[in-house]
Amino acid sequence: MLQPDRQDYIAAAEVRNVCRRAGVQVGTIDALLAQLCIRHKLTLLTTDNDFFFAAKHCPLEVWSP
Repeated sequence: MLQPDRQDYIAAAEVRNVCRRAGVQVGTIDALLAQLCIRHKLTLLTTDNDFFFAAKHCPLEVWSP
């Protein structure tokens, strides 16, 4: 189980801002999930295309077949 801390929330806001500047809308919770994956070096398994678009602008790893 992962529990975000204050720094995760700050970094998630930065992920969201970077994506927004690139024209990619990322929700608050999605940005936090992305940040937790980035911090813990996890690959995200998802069917949500928003994460694939976000991964082009941040170090998020998204699994794809």
